[in-house]
Amino acid sequence: MRYAQLGDYLVLRLNAGEEVLAELRRFLFDNDVLGGSFLAWGAFSRVRLQYNRLVEGTYRPEMLEIDRPVEVASLLGSIANLNDEPAIHAHLVAGDDESHTYSGHLAAGIVGPTLEVIVNPLPRALHRTWNARLGVAVLDPEEVPEEAERLAAWP
Repeated sequence: MRYAQLGDYLVLRLNAGEEVLAELRRFLFDNDVLGGSFLAWGAFSRVRLQYNRLVEGTYRPEMLEIDRPVEVASLLGSIANLNDEPAIHAHLVAGDDESHTYSGHLAAGIVGPTLEVIVNPLPRALHRTWNARLGVAVLDPEEVPEEAERLAAWP
């Protein structure tokens, strides 16, 4: 991965073979980004999508494995604080060489050949809290945990 800071934005280029969520999470942790958004474009050599189906009031994940190259038409996500680490919530739309498109929650993606990412950090951390009824961590934009306040004030 290569990156640069341009004004308030962080611009990253991920390389072939890197797993996007692991690399992005590591980068966000190393740079104390616990709140923000990102967008990306490029391609994956393979990808796993998740669809969270609401069954009896609880989300049940269903996976779709795409084990061939796809072009990223849209990759958008939020960044928040969950247990003092960056939590990434990302949705992907990608297409194959026959113009079939696939969409859903990004569970994993192997970059191939490259992926360009622009991160827009917020001035303070966002926070996710666990929702036992739904079985997922939900965004709580009003919550400002002590750790998030400390990191947001850190130069």
